[in-house]
Amino acid sequence: MKKKILLIDDDSTYIYILKQLLKKHDGEGEIVTAGNGSKALEILKIDYEMDELPEIIISDIEMPIMSGIIFTQELEKLKLLDYTLTKVILNSNNSRYAELDWSVGIPAIIYFQKPLLNKHLLTILGE
Repeated sequence: MKKKILLIDDDSTYIYILKQLLKKHDGEGEIVTAGNGSKALEILKIDYEMDELPEIIISDIEMPIMSGIIFTQELEKLKLLDYTLTKVILNSNNSRYAELDWSVGIPAIIYFQKPLLNKHLLTILGE
């Protein structure tokens, strides 16, 4: 199924690998990237105006300029997304985030430890 996916991460190598894995599962989809949460918000504001919001957002947590946590908080304030239409996934290689209850802040947020594995991508893509 063709999906629009927004990847947010300051690690260009991880973005490259994730793009390759996603293309393997969703070859027809559009993949947009941002190096931090601030840039991602700029992209989403334009997408909102054009009625072309992504179906999936995958964001790192620890990034310069705007972290994934601040990004999700700002996203919620701006009310840009309908969380029944867009999945928001946070991920990090820092294991302390796995212990947090992400549903407290925004119930629609899903957390997976980095790196995202094929089984995680299948869950995210709904396959």
